[in-house]
Amino acid sequence: MSLRLGLVGWPVGHSLSPRIFDLLAERLKVKLSYCAIAVTAGELAGELASLAEDGYAGVNVTIPHKQAAARLVDALTPEAERIGAVNTVRFSGGKSKGHNTDAAGFLDALGLLEIGPKGLDAVVFGAGGAARAVGWALGKARARKVRFSARRPAEAAKLARELGAMFEETAFSAGESRPAGLWVNATPLGMDGFPDESPAEKFAGCAAFDLVYGRETAFLKQARAAGARTQGGFAMLVFQALRGWEFWTKPLGEARRLRLASEIVKELR
Repeated sequence: MSLRLGLVGWPVGHSLSPRIFDLLAERLKVKLSYCAIAVTAGELAGELASLAEDGYAGVNVTIPHKQAAARLVDALTPEAERIGAVNTVRFSGGKSKGHNTDAAGFLDALGLLEIGPKGLDAVVFGAGGAARAVGWALGKARARKVRFSARRPAEAAKLARELGAMFEETAFSAGESRPAGLWVNATPLGMDGFPDESPAEKFAGCAAFDLVYGRETAFLKQARAAGARTQGGFAMLVFQALRGWEFWTKPLGEARRLRLASEIVKELR
């Protein structure tokens, strides 16, 4: 098997995705070409069309294009349609199909914190595509309450209403953060190119999960100082990559996925 894949976003120079997929290809004995491509918002539609014409089997999509990509592809998987954001695109037969592996990858990685999402109260910082995927995952896993806290209150309220209509067992809301079992940073704060600041003035959770990877962010330091369990986004990055690979090729199976994720995380750290 030989595959040509890539990552589109802005910025992308910091991404570990090329290294992750190189390690995966080595283990699966697959010939792979994977490159990171910096694409502005105005270039996204043309770039996706060009990559399909150039023989790419698919691409990953990262900040800030996940929601825009969902509007540009020819079709969506049920997960991507309900989340409203795409982080994985497959090209086949002249058509593009968008998928979202962030939600499943988040739940995979959340298990490493030994937190059961069912019945959980959570605060999610942010109201973009990443926050939507996290909220959707928590709703699907039957969390008790999910509250979105964002610098754009109207967007947070809209997100809470939309997810609330999908998951009757989970109470979605928006506003200032509240004490909860889990706090999640789904904003770009802490990423390369963005301020390393916590989205919260004061931490009031039992555990903290930051989707940002590669460093102990201000958010995680704040949580650790408050005595909370913490986890960065590194494991989630690996898990969502593996699930993207499955979308492009074929299922790995839960046991094999977990083993590959553990091996890749260990090697990169």
